[in-house]
Amino acid sequence: MDGPRESSSPAKATGRFRSPPVVIGGFLLLLALVFLGSYALGAAVGPVGPVPDAPSATSPAPAPEHSGHEGHTG
Repeated sequence: MDGPRESSSPAKATGRFRSPPVVIGGFLLLLALVFLGSYALGAAVGPVGPVPDAPSATSPAPAPEHSGHEGHTG
């Protein structure tokens, strides 16, 4: 036990942890790939809602006009 002890951290021994710029670069690359994938999927599928200029399919139909029976119920 009189010999010198090597002080190596677990991070350097396994090589798992990298320098911060490499980690940030990898994260940004992953983020860009996720956004590009979602953009490509959205472009392939197309719009999922009605076109704003078109009349909505769920809008109520106009009420028919009543003629001659104003105020008559029943």
